[in-house]
Amino acid sequence: MRNALTRPAGLLSRLLCLALLGLLVAMAAPASKAGAQNLQPGTGNAWLAIASRTDANDAIALAQQYSGQFPGATVFLSNNGFYSVTLGWARKSSGEQLLNNLISQGQVPSDSYFTLGARFAQVIWSASGAQDYALQDLLAATRINNQAGNSAPAPDTTVKANPVEPSRAIVSGLSASGDNFLSLRQGPGSGFAEIARMQANTSLTVTGTKGGWFEVTLTNGMRGWAFGKYIVMGDSVAAAPPKPAKLKKIPVIGPDEPVEELQPDEPEIAALPNKKANPVKQSQPQKQIGDQKRVALVLGNSAYENAVQLPNPKNDAAAIAEKLASLGFTVISGLDGTKSEMEKSIREFVKVLEGADVALLFYAGHGMQVAGINYLIPVDAKLEESTALDFETISLTAVLNFMNTEERISIVLLDACRDNPLARKFSRSLGKTRSALLGRGLARPDVGSGEILIGFATSPGETAADGEGANSPFTTALMTHLDASGLDIEQMMKRVKRDVYEATQEEQEPFVESGLRQEFFFNPTN
Repeated sequence: MRNALTRPAGLLSRLLCLALLGLLVAMAAPASKAGAQNLQPGTGNAWLAIASRTDANDAIALAQQYSGQFPGATVFLSNNGFYSVTLGWARKSSGEQLLNNLISQGQVPSDSYFTLGARFAQVIWSASGAQDYALQDLLAATRINNQAGNSAPAPDTTVKANPVEPSRAIVSGLSASGDNFLSLRQGPGSGFAEIARMQANTSLTVTGTKGGWFEVTLTNGMRGWAFGKYIVMGDSVAAAPPKPAKLKKIPVIGPDEPVEELQPDEPEIAALPNKKANPVKQSQPQKQIGDQKRVALVLGNSAYENAVQLPNPKNDAAAIAEKLASLGFTVISGLDGTKSEMEKSIREFVKVLEGADVALLFYAGHGMQVAGINYLIPVDAKLEESTALDFETISLTAVLNFMNTEERISIVLLDACRDNPLARKFSRSLGKTRSALLGRGLARPDVGSGEILIGFATSPGETAADGEGANSPFTTALMTHLDASGLDIEQMMKRVKRDVYEATQEEQEPFVESGLRQEFFFNPTN
């Protein structure tokens, strides 16, 4: 009798368990699908990310502030636990111009960047209402250049200049080894559209100024703004008689049109019109290696005492140091440096900077950004207290301030974007409010006014792979191209970007910000 009664009960119990299991599976299905969903916008496209937050509500609140102008604003949960705030996606080739315009107009943070979204796991919130499990619907609703009022507002061509007495002037001081033209723009800043290109000795009339830019009118009646550094008042310059003005019209680049090569913009350095022509320092051809003073600081940190050790940074630094020495650099090397040891290496580097033609910093290891400022992390850092930033890390800005001058070429190569458990520990010490200042990866750099090029192993705000071999993908690519004969550094970095992008199955793309106004060759052609 007992067996007859217990069998149905046991069967009922099993049925209930199976039903409950099925319910749990059904409840988990959407999340699993979202987590596995590929949220990349396709080949050649990228998401425009403006911030990364540790709290979902903070990220959504920020995205909502932008949703009026960018109806495709979307918050993604990344697979590292951060919440990425994006404004939508665009063609990366043409989107860089859009991004530069937005930054120059102060509409987005200066460290905003394009990302492929390889680490995006799930849509948390979208102004469009689209969800990640319908990827095509999501992409259709969040494409920046297809949205009404989504892109950067057209530059204000009615900017009021500070009027001056109309004065004749000419274009002068252009670098023969650089662009060798001066852009005529719609407004006073490099973020405004380029409407023509002026060669040396182009005649013009200055009618106003604003922040180092001149409002000018050409002899053919064309009017716009030009950077004042390359304009000399008067009808001629000694030893450089005026030549007939030649203008090269350029097409307006639309949001979907590919851009073969974007010309670098002139730096915005304050300048005022002078009635007298000032002497302009002309760029000189690069000296041969034997005639240049080349100095380098190479740092690599692997043996972290309070975090999982990194296999490759020490190897990366050693390989780069050897390569640079073969290219005529005096190398100061520091491996597995504590805070005091890294500071000692930096002081030695600063001592030999005097009179240097070329200064280079290479760092591999952990780094992080706080409030848009980048920090290098020594091997003895703990980052358990809010004061650790001042006492346990090295400010990258402090090092750059010693390097970056008009008198030398400065190069900074950072393989410091690895996933950083110390940064997450530091975030907890800051509390909820201040932890929002701690961003993922490194912040977009500001090259300032000197002759400087900065290269990251990956895009700002992203993390880089340490690599499965003896060196990281970034260092491997650098080692391949550093000593290429007759290869300008900007072209070299494009090859590095290509190699890393391919080696990481399109998940990692190095970032380069250049303020160079002349070519530089690690290995010039004799």
